[in-house]
Amino acid sequence: MAIEQLKVREIVERAVSKQVDIPEFQREFVWDPEQVKLLAESLYRDYPIGSFLLWDSSEYRESKTAQGSQASLWIVDGQQRITALCLLLGQKPYWWPDAEEWNNALKRYKVMVNLLPEGGDDRLEFALPNPIRRQDPRWVSVRKILRLEKVEDLTSLAGERVKRVAQEPDAAMEVFGAILGRMQRLWQIREREIPLIKISHEVEDVAEIFARLNQAGTRVKEADVVLALAAVRNPGWVREDYLPFRDDLEERGWDLDAGVFIRTMTGIGCGRARLIEVPRDFWNPENLPSHWKQTRGCISEVVKRLAEFGITSDELLPSTNSLIPLFVLHDKWRESSHYAFRQALHWFLLANRDGRYSRSAITALNEDVRAIVEASNFEDALSRLHGRLRVSPQIADDEFMNRYDQAGNRFLRLMLYLVIFHRNATDWVDGTRLGYDKTNSPIVGGFQPQWHHIYPRHLLQKAGKTNDQIHALANITVLNAKTNVSRLAQMDPWEYIQKHKISQDALKAHLIPDRFLDAVDNGDKQLWDVANHEDFLRERASLLAEAANKFLQSLAQ
Repeated sequence: MAIEQLKVREIVERAVSKQVDIPEFQREFVWDPEQVKLLAESLYRDYPIGSFLLWDSSEYRESKTAQGSQASLWIVDGQQRITALCLLLGQKPYWWPDAEEWNNALKRYKVMVNLLPEGGDDRLEFALPNPIRRQDPRWVSVRKILRLEKVEDLTSLAGERVKRVAQEPDAAMEVFGAILGRMQRLWQIREREIPLIKISHEVEDVAEIFARLNQAGTRVKEADVVLALAAVRNPGWVREDYLPFRDDLEERGWDLDAGVFIRTMTGIGCGRARLIEVPRDFWNPENLPSHWKQTRGCISEVVKRLAEFGITSDELLPSTNSLIPLFVLHDKWRESSHYAFRQALHWFLLANRDGRYSRSAITALNEDVRAIVEASNFEDALSRLHGRLRVSPQIADDEFMNRYDQAGNRFLRLMLYLVIFHRNATDWVDGTRLGYDKTNSPIVGGFQPQWHHIYPRHLLQKAGKTNDQIHALANITVLNAKTNVSRLAQMDPWEYIQKHKISQDALKAHLIPDRFLDAVDNGDKQLWDVANHEDFLRERASLLAEAANKFLQSLAQ
């Protein structure tokens, strides 16, 4: 590891000349103008802005937008800050897409500075442009100052400002000295030194090094770095194959990180989810394309099968890591005569109930992937997987008294949705089936149920109910759209049932207790009063648990 100090202008020069570049796992520039302004102000005030982490990737062959000569230093941490420095100095970094977009960015990320602050304060004021500042000669673009390569060039710029703010010759000389001095101090940002940390470790160590440095910004994971390694050895693969597939899945509601794709591929290709155990030749051009083709096909198929059961978005899942062994299980045994996706889904749901992949995720993933590929048949694989779970397959009634909005209850929230979906329940406002549009066609990708409080929050709060009672799963059902939820939210249940003419069958499909269904039929408004809310919760929790257990049992058969 080597540490060196580089001046801001030297860092920008390296970004422009492609002596440093962006690896495949880096994001696009996502900072807003306010962040760029704060960076300029921090540099002027000599505040620390952190160091930059660079990786000496001597095997590098393919960067994010690279064509032609290649850099050997990748920006692992600091892309946003380095790009912001380029914007402040008005110099386009190599990785920026094109000149037109860059020119648009220069307009958007303009930062201004007041060279004559009120009260003669030497501490400059930084701000973003507005119509008043654009017309005020005291305010000037920071870029106008920082883009000048010689400090001597500030003299003419200061003179031009003075002509606009001072009319009297005597005053002009005093103003000129103040403006020039402040410009010179601001210009020194170019000479501010920033520490650069260079590492040349093996790729498997890069993510760990990054984590221990604890830099601000996007956390780089091991799989992201391994994805970069795949790009090194397979020019064009990330840009032309991996990213289009990932983006297509995201449009369909599956926003999965690199770890899910990479570990699924290694699980399918060599039976390992721990990346350090993957043979190096796995990533070579003669091997990776076939592994990826098999992985891509398997993921597409499983996503389609999950949609048949109503799971059309990763947002529904307690853990996206749990998809990895499901993908591997499906790929390994789908051709077996004894394979049943329903049974695989049954294990998958229980693994999420157990939280198996939310603790020591990589260890558990590696164990389960190995068990899947080393099993003698599908039944053996399932037996091994179930044997590692430490949770009851039966859901107790009182579990649905837990809060729907707490992370530890996401499995129960998923089960609530699944049982209602599989009862062909309809939206209480527009009458469409859950997960279907108004043409009665299934929403095959990206559907996310809208969680509706059956007894609205404001009504329960007014009655002095606790948050645990208000947000209990037994008080939650699902609708198709946020607009539909909002149309019910300000009314008590009896009122919106009458207004929207919600039928007994529609209510029953959402597992509304029989006593309360009969009350609708008999016109018994009193039973739906908030005073009976606790009875409603207990009775509905029992119905939800019974339906969830029947659903799980049906999958296991």
